[in-house]
Amino acid sequence: AQALLANIASSYAVYHGPIGLRDIAGRIARLQRILVAGLKAGGVAVTDATRFDTVTIPVADADATLKAGVAAGMNLRRVS
Repeated sequence: AQALLANIASSYAVYHGPIGLRDIAGRIARLQRILVAGLKAGGVAVTDATRFDTVTIPVADADATLKAGVAAGMNLRRVS
């Protein structure tokens, strides 16, 4: 299974090339910064916003938040 993932990742890199990968990474990082800025402007506490593509938000009821977010089509995971 990991060999397949490695082959797909390498094919993706070859297809897009170094400039394409840099552009994709820049877009993802920019969107993450926009999201963090919007959340903070709305009064949401954001922790560990220095990651490339991840935003961590402390919530009172993680299980309910996760369930509602996944039901709405969001890509969420619980972090302990």
